[in-house]
Amino acid sequence: MKHIKNSIFRNINCPICENNSFTIVIKLTPRQFLNEERKKYYNLDSLGVNLDTNFYIKKCKKCKFVFVNPRLKSNLYSVVYNKAKINQYNNKNWAIEEGVISNLYNLHHKYRESFRFLSTLLYFKKYFKKPKNDGYEQLKLLDYGCGYGHTLELCKVFGVDATGVEIDLMRLNICKQKNLNAKLPSELSTSEKFHIVISSSVIEHINDLNSYFKYISERVVENGIFSFNGLTPKIIEIERRNNYFKNVMPLEHVNYFDRKSLLKIAKKYNFYETKKIYSVFPTEGLTDYLTQFFKRIIFKGFPPTGNFSIELVKK
Repeated sequence: MKHIKNSIFRNINCPICENNSFTIVIKLTPRQFLNEERKKYYNLDSLGVNLDTNFYIKKCKKCKFVFVNPRLKSNLYSVVYNKAKINQYNNKNWAIEEGVISNLYNLHHKYRESFRFLSTLLYFKKYFKKPKNDGYEQLKLLDYGCGYGHTLELCKVFGVDATGVEIDLMRLNICKQKNLNAKLPSELSTSEKFHIVISSSVIEHINDLNSYFKYISERVVENGIFSFNGLTPKIIEIERRNNYFKNVMPLEHVNYFDRKSLLKIAKKYNFYETKKIYSVFPTEGLTDYLTQFFKRIIFKGFPPTGNFSIELVKK
């Protein structure tokens, strides 16, 4: 076990405050956090780990940020999403097919992604106030972690110039087969600027948080919107209590933000919380309305569910 740990893991300082003193929140092995389906499609040998390798989620003693540490070395980051998940697309044609916008009978993921997309458009509603939109340039959107291209296809409907970046080569190929503008993150020049960046369920996967925020900051125009969601430390408490780990999966999910830690790292790259709050979530009755009210107004995007959602503005 010591040989495995020394060869594939690296210890890092807290990416928020650079502190190097931590407490252990939870220790898990792949035997615990991989369900039966995931055990079938993960090739752990490609990473040099096995079902009994220990993964540690720790809390920074200074700023309280929760993250996986030690974590896999940077050169294994691409391996996780391309070589280690060898059978993840078996029997998943439905996931690919529902990305095709003409299949109106099968649009679960596109429907789900539409809420974040439409909410970001509301920040630029002046662009749509006139039929001809005289004097306004075409909106540009970057989807960081574009997956199957659901948001990129929605952009076609709304006339938004969209680009996606993705490290999963299978999903990237699917986007290209659909003639979507998708590429590897390294292929996107810093000279390309965007009004909107969407990054759905990505930040918990990011190996180098400071590089991630720097990458996005360099590509967002002033007063542009950065919209994303992720996991909070509460999810660890919830899943440990239920003795079932799905989101607490430290092979991939390596960052767990509270509101304070997120805003602190965001500020380093000139991102600040938006003063306006837009929502297009449908409500059917008082319960749905109150749910959205508490999530977005009372808890400011960080409800006690283990998931957060936030929009930041670039200054």
